[in-house]
Amino acid sequence: MKRILIFAHDFPPYNSVGAFRPYSWYKYLPEAGVHPIIVTRHWDNIQNNPLDYVISSNAQEISVVTEGNATIIRVPYKSNLRDRILLNYGNTKYVLVRKILSFLALVLAYPVSLFDNKWSLYKAANNYLKSNTVDVILASGEPFILFKYARLLAKKYKVPYLLDYRDGWTSKDDNLKASGLNRILNNYWFRFFEKKYLRDAKLVITSNPFEQEKLKHLVSSIQTATVFNGYIEEEIEEVKQVQQKSDKFRIAFAGTIYAYHRLEDFLEGFSIFMQRNPEANTEIHFLGIEYQPEQVQRIKNYNSAINKYIHTTPRLPKRMLFTQLAESNLLLVLTNPANRLLPAKIYEYLALERKVLVSVNDESDLQMIVNETNAGYNCSDAKEIALSLEQAYFEFKQTGKVSSTATNYKSYSRKNQAFNLAKLLERL
Repeated sequence: MKRILIFAHDFPPYNSVGAFRPYSWYKYLPEAGVHPIIVTRHWDNIQNNPLDYVISSNAQEISVVTEGNATIIRVPYKSNLRDRILLNYGNTKYVLVRKILSFLALVLAYPVSLFDNKWSLYKAANNYLKSNTVDVILASGEPFILFKYARLLAKKYKVPYLLDYRDGWTSKDDNLKASGLNRILNNYWFRFFEKKYLRDAKLVITSNPFEQEKLKHLVSSIQTATVFNGYIEEEIEEVKQVQQKSDKFRIAFAGTIYAYHRLEDFLEGFSIFMQRNPEANTEIHFLGIEYQPEQVQRIKNYNSAINKYIHTTPRLPKRMLFTQLAESNLLLVLTNPANRLLPAKIYEYLALERKVLVSVNDESDLQMIVNETNAGYNCSDAKEIALSLEQAYFEFKQTGKVSSTATNYKSYSRKNQAFNLAKLLERL
């Protein structure tokens, strides 16, 4: 059985797309004949707020747990000085001091481990490898400092290493738009280290194909492959029998809203739809968005005339979230062709077999998936959004639901994507 050591800073119980990607490998790779060894931090002090990243873990000992053909190494996390200032004095005090400490850690962590508050992950992995062999090392970023650890240990123990990009690093669209000092750091300082790690990697994996062209522009000799994110089959099966509600035309969104998302295009399209169909009995549910109060305000500030149709919730347990999505008639995806990132929620939307509406067409990987699976409406502007809403609403009025035409989506399950990773490992 092939053994792979995986650096994954984010890992359950921490709740993020970045955590569930390596978790799926931990869960499914053994079925494909691969023993994963996950190196992560202790996430035992979860408060479900942005401070989860900086709070010290309760556990202060390294734990190594093997169940079947999978191992997890959990490493204690201790808040650094900047984090302790934030935790003790809040977000409004000692701002300049925290900015200076953040800058030093950001810039110096790569060449000087003293400034790296995740270095304990490297040390734990190194101790494990002193008495255990592996066939390959993989680092899943971000944080991209994990790429450094993979390279160092691969050289030390003479095994190949793989780099996994959930999103881009210095070639990420929004980083390319940086200005001033941030632009200099991105294009010269961090890119120096990124190229260094890329050159020696046996294989570079991305969660969306679009990133590969940009990475090859940095280092043309790299070998690349795609392992998508995806949906967990068992979670979908739990709500597979849930039917769409027919009392109101429900549109739902789940996930994080980012500043670059073309949210306003959707809200404008919905406004046009309501002007044309004032009798429409409809609701928009932004599920879990109260975790982002600034985005709730952004929604409410757009057009007060539609606020009565808008509902928001705090973060929901996953089963409840999927139930509410399954009860909805149309599922919303937000994106932006100027920031081409593949929203992970698209996979769960597909598996729930609910028609999707994209605001707006990213003209990239999401467009490919929507077209390939016949998932729904890929809209370019507010007018197209309004027309798509009308089409879905008229079907809802006649039948009490909006039928899904999604096909060919099962390859995007987390399990099948883990099997794809296993096949890549076989070829090394």
